[in-house]
Amino acid sequence: MTDFWKDSPALAARLERVLAVIGETVDDRGFPLREAVAAAAESNGKLLRPALLLIGSSFGRGADPIRIEKLAAAIELLHVATLFHDDIIDEAPVRRGLPSLYASVGVKKAVLSGDWLFSRCFLLSSESAMPENAKGLARLIAAVCSAEISQDLSKFSYSASVRSYLRTIAGKTAALFSLALHAGATEAKAGAQVAQTLRRAGYDIGMAFQVIDDILDFESEEDVLRKPVGKDIAEGLCTLPLIYAIEADGPGMAAILAPGGSGGEPVSLEAAAAAAARAAELGGLDRARADARRFTTRAQREISRLPASTAREDLARLAERLLRRAY
Repeated sequence: MTDFWKDSPALAARLERVLAVIGETVDDRGFPLREAVAAAAESNGKLLRPALLLIGSSFGRGADPIRIEKLAAAIELLHVATLFHDDIIDEAPVRRGLPSLYASVGVKKAVLSGDWLFSRCFLLSSESAMPENAKGLARLIAAVCSAEISQDLSKFSYSASVRSYLRTIAGKTAALFSLALHAGATEAKAGAQVAQTLRRAGYDIGMAFQVIDDILDFESEEDVLRKPVGKDIAEGLCTLPLIYAIEADGPGMAAILAPGGSGGEPVSLEAAAAAAARAAELGGLDRARADARRFTTRAQREISRLPASTAREDLARLAERLLRRAY
């Protein structure tokens, strides 16, 4: 685990216990790739989704710490499984600064490893969650798959609308943030109003998080983000800064992205970097960042309605930190 949570030592200690549960869960001698999968699952991530579940559970008084930590581990394993599959789809050689599982063991084994992690996720959730929250995890996987397919069908067209982009990230990212906070609260028997407030806050934090994630593809230094600038563009993704840039200068952006006029074809990293630079000049990053700020402001409004507590302070601080992050 990174030092991301150093300002929240109590939460950091709980996340260490979640990591221990993850380690125990994937240490299955019957699974041939347990060591490689364990290394990937326990690598240098922020553990945002389990942290949100733990924060949500702090708003109730009926939480069983062991069950909560198992459910937090289940949510992280679900997330890691989707990353395994994402890396295959994107042909990504690196994840979190290390060789991706796909690059290390090949496509077939990485697919099966992701599927195996889904099984571990469902096992943990069946042991630790109320039926409705366990069902929520299953429904979430369906939503993520649907959003991924929709995104993949539009690759290299660079024609996404703001509305379709927001719908995609709602299914891919915001839904899991929202579920984590809400599930933590309901498992701890928090009041219905508090749980719904956390659900809405999680959605807005997740939306802002993904918008910032997409902005970083345009401007972060490669040694910080650990991937080339413009890699999303090179992979055919039309994210919010690019959408705004195309709105501002469609012909100019088309000349960079499809110089031959054909479109629908992969572009080089050099062309993608040029498109990223031009998007910044056209104000695409500024407009996208303003949208992220609006989502964060909405989240903070919801957070302010929660009962005063350390958990509320942790959540408010996290929302702001995710908005201002560089990786």
